[in-house]
Amino acid sequence: MKNSLYFKGLRLWVEGLLLLALRWAQLKSGFDPETGLSLRSVPGLVLAAVLILLIIVEAALCFRMQRGKYSYDGAFRPMEKQDLPMLAAGILLLSGGSLLLGAAGLAGGGMSALAIAAAVMGVLAAGGLLLFVKQVRSGEGRVLPLLPAMVFSVLFLLLVYLPEESNPVLARYYLPVLAAAVLACAFYQLAGFACREASLRWFLFFGDLAVPFSLAALADSSGNWGKTLACGGCAMVLTVFLVLRRAEPQPEPAEESGEDTEDE
Repeated sequence: MKNSLYFKGLRLWVEGLLLLALRWAQLKSGFDPETGLSLRSVPGLVLAAVLILLIIVEAALCFRMQRGKYSYDGAFRPMEKQDLPMLAAGILLLSGGSLLLGAAGLAGGGMSALAIAAAVMGVLAAGGLLLFVKQVRSGEGRVLPLLPAMVFSVLFLLLVYLPEESNPVLARYYLPVLAAAVLACAFYQLAGFACREASLRWFLFFGDLAVPFSLAALADSSGNWGKTLACGGCAMVLTVFLVLRRAEPQPEPAEESGEDTEDE
């Protein structure tokens, strides 16, 4: 069963690389070089179709799961040594991307204050994820270390969307905004597990979409290394937690007690 979950992580990255290739081709051929207006292109049409198909498929897969809210221990298996390298790499990319976002904000230009705020929260998010991993491996898991990641994902969404809010060409910016939105939803659900306030089905739905969508959005952040590294780092971190999730969530102690009482 563990091997099937690792295969799922690989599947998400294959999907992401496919979307990345389609998005890159759309950016090269799907826009008028003089006016910037969107043109009808095969890569753009295929990309939109694949995105819709992935949303439908992930919804069908995730919503087949049993409803309910679980704690972290009930929803995820213990971390092992082979899970740590990719998680560490994702945290390193997140912190590096955040520092570059902060450097761009300090250099001035539009959205500088938001970029600096996102950079600060990104560095705190990287440190919080490290602390959370340490807590989980020692048998604990508190929500506080995950809060910076949740706040960073919201600021990152604003940083992606606000510069494009007046852009009339939706095809130019819809994918990075969509990727940032599902990233924010996935980190929100992940933080909720530490206080048993998250739904496993919703985490899987948003997480399974956030990884390939974020990889596809790398085509839009070409030349902006801050966004590229931060987006890629978030995708790697979420991939690890998606692989760690239990195929069959464990019932919570309170639920077991309730069942025993009813049997008596």
